[in-house]
Amino acid sequence: MTELDSSISEPSNEQPLHQHVGFEVLPERDRIKVSRFSRRIRLLHWFNAIAIIGLYTLALQSLISSNIIFKFELADLRSWHITLGISWIIGIPILWIITRLQVQRRRPSVISDQLIIKQRLFLFTSVGLMIFMAFSGSLLALLRPYDIPQLRSIILLLHGFIAFAYLPLLATHIYLAILQRDSRQSLRTMISDVQIKYLIHNHIPKLHCGLSDQEGILFIKGKISEINLRGFHARIEQGSWQKSIVLNQLVHVAFQHPELTEELTLPVSIYSDYVKDDCLHVNFNFDLPLQEVSRQLLSRGVFFRALFLARRHAPRLSCHYPVTISHGKQGMIAQALDIGLGGMGIIVPLRLSKGDTVQIHLQLKNPAIDWHAQGLIVVKSHIKNNDYSYGLCFKNLKKSESEQLARVLLNIKNQQSNKNIHYWPSE
Repeated sequence: MTELDSSISEPSNEQPLHQHVGFEVLPERDRIKVSRFSRRIRLLHWFNAIAIIGLYTLALQSLISSNIIFKFELADLRSWHITLGISWIIGIPILWIITRLQVQRRRPSVISDQLIIKQRLFLFTSVGLMIFMAFSGSLLALLRPYDIPQLRSIILLLHGFIAFAYLPLLATHIYLAILQRDSRQSLRTMISDVQIKYLIHNHIPKLHCGLSDQEGILFIKGKISEINLRGFHARIEQGSWQKSIVLNQLVHVAFQHPELTEELTLPVSIYSDYVKDDCLHVNFNFDLPLQEVSRQLLSRGVFFRALFLARRHAPRLSCHYPVTISHGKQGMIAQALDIGLGGMGIIVPLRLSKGDTVQIHLQLKNPAIDWHAQGLIVVKSHIKNNDYSYGLCFKNLKKSESEQLARVLLNIKNQQSNKNIHYWPSE
């Protein structure tokens, strides 16, 4: 095996190569209903959103009508702007108080309204600017009956400056919620409850764990490479601790992550383990019902985002197939990491760019599969040296190509359910 082939077949364990998303379809009885935000939070959000957009629309109309001369006269809507502003100033505190009230009736769903650090910074900045905007607007409304032109001009200038300062935040929020591919799926959680129908197997950067025995005497640190609602895979450094405790005596896990603001500990049991690269690789299962694990994990914002809000609409299956990737006159053998109905992940020593279209060719001898497809590069990550990982989205699959893809996925499923089944690459 050449050095180049080795770099493809043995990717670095230190840096995740891609957003690994597999799936496991849940039975109807195990499906989990999740409320990313409570109904009262949603009501507060949409009232604020409609009011803010209405205020900006009316302000823009007034600005245009006072500075541009049209053949027809535009109506003066400043009184509407003032009325809507007063309603907004009064309505937001009332709805916020309502959201803080404790309701005895429990909803049959997992409620997760915790925000990650970036979201909190965005929220605090937005609230601060909105408070200044509301304060300056209120002063303008109160001083309207009085003839103090110089003071009104200063406050109006301040009000306009704050309003324009808030526009980039508002535009960014709308872009992320509606247009940005990685996060736009969260918009539906602000509209209604959602139901988890399949498990996401995902990698969460910077997620570590502490494993302890029943008495909590030993505390062994590990790095989590994959997690789902049934369990997780951890990599543990070997050491002198193995002389003091047997591996299956580690029955509790404490998750450690910069976004976790409170301790999260769960009982676990070992499903399987093996040694690789001088590390213990252990698969743990949670020793709690699926609904309880969901309540514990999904109520934390960071886990909800990673385990539920996956950016892929079609789940993928992990694989290790050699595929030929061609772009223009360039062609190279790549390693397929996962394949789904919507796309695939690959590692290849070929430098491409986001937006490039590539030709994909997978040929197997047993079963006999000769699959061609066209893919669009939507995710790119530099691994090391000349190796890159790419996320491809399939483009305009023909009926025959879709049928061959279905056979590829069926073959992967058979391999996963029966370890004695192997594919034969075509010579």
